[in-house]
Amino acid sequence: MKDIVQDGAPILREIAKPVPESMFGSTELSRLVRDMAKALDHYPEGVALAAPQVGVSYRLFIVRKDRTLPPPSNQGRTLEPNSKGPTLVAPPPPPEIEVFINPEIVKTSRKKAKADEGCLSVHGVYGTTKRHERVTIKARKADGSHIMRGAGGLMAQIFEHEIDHLNGILFTDHAERLINVSHLTHSFAYFGTPKVASDTLAVLIERGFVPSVVITSPDALRGRGLTLTPSETKTLALAHSIPVMTPEKLNAEIIADIDAFGCDYAVCVAYGKIFPEELIGAFPMGVLNVHYSLLPKYRGATPLETALLNGENETGVTIQKMTKELDAGGILAQEATSVEKNETVRELRPRLIQMGANLLAETLPEYLKGTITPVVQNATRATRAYKIKKEDGLLALDASAEENWNKYRAYADSIGTYFFRDGKRIKITKASLKNGKFVIERVIPEGKREMDYAAFAGKQENGRAPGR
Repeated sequence: MKDIVQDGAPILREIAKPVPESMFGSTELSRLVRDMAKALDHYPEGVALAAPQVGVSYRLFIVRKDRTLPPPSNQGRTLEPNSKGPTLVAPPPPPEIEVFINPEIVKTSRKKAKADEGCLSVHGVYGTTKRHERVTIKARKADGSHIMRGAGGLMAQIFEHEIDHLNGILFTDHAERLINVSHLTHSFAYFGTPKVASDTLAVLIERGFVPSVVITSPDALRGRGLTLTPSETKTLALAHSIPVMTPEKLNAEIIADIDAFGCDYAVCVAYGKIFPEELIGAFPMGVLNVHYSLLPKYRGATPLETALLNGENETGVTIQKMTKELDAGGILAQEATSVEKNETVRELRPRLIQMGANLLAETLPEYLKGTITPVVQNATRATRAYKIKKEDGLLALDASAEENWNKYRAYADSIGTYFFRDGKRIKITKASLKNGKFVIERVIPEGKREMDYAAFAGKQENGRAPGR
């Protein structure tokens, strides 16, 4: 396998030469692509590689397309248990390699967007770059055929990053907020289950923090067909060939299995189970947790929903060092954000997830170097965020508009809100707060399809919003 060339090598600062016509379809070109693919496969966080990065000065780069797509479901995948019983290791998925030869950027969007970025040739260094939101390139395939490809998002970022390589440019030349994690060799375990956990894990992997093992909830029956489905975090971990454990309980045997991985610390994001004190103590450097409030405010299961329910105009995220008492650990970092009056949980949740993931990735290097001292929480200021029950979504239409709006925005992506009319349950699917009034716009009456509220309420209530 070819080694990936690191920053400082002269070839990374040269303008690569075009692949000659005689090489298309040749054994030499096939061998080069194969060697590049093997080198890339060695790094689970890597998505693309340019020829100069393996010491070859040709205008060519490859993309691991399978690593740029959302994680696939596990249908049809065989999971083989190893000697640890609950640990599952996915057989390596077949890599999908795309080859771009003699590429040229022919069109870019006017708009640019900031994105996290790293590079296998500046391994362990990450920063924020500003790239075009959309990029169109023309190139040739390995057989010599011509292609034109437009892309947005991650793929547009890849196109610009790799073509920079071919022009002797490294992302560090123009990146901001550079951090170096190359000296941080501490291994860690990752605990998490739903999408918030998988989204956070994806950011950590992008920043070079790849866990030694992922612990998540067992597969569960989901959907109308009650199909046995893995958690989002398990699916992402298996896509990156990371060992996965799905224990029913965190008993002594399971804790011993986790301990056998020899991890220095752990990260927990919405795992769904209470950590026994023995498990917390199994990690010499502790367990870090992302909590979606400004602790000590709203300790518990529903900090985001409770903040909206109480009409807060500010909330945030906290990185804490876990203790036996729920959400009472020392604070390592916090970031606050304002809450807009028209913002529901649907808009606020993804914003906080991204904030929490970025804050965790920024905090870890300093924490692992020992430069952060946990700040003890003021227990006298602690408040609780209790679990949600289905009946919490019931609205009284004669309650204040503010109270009903806060309930609607807090429960919009979970239990939802509803009221009763003539003994029938009416679910609210869309509402707003206008001129101090709670306005119901769309509903699903019991046993019927979704409809406009005005049509449901009839002519007498047409255009009138309940509430005051």
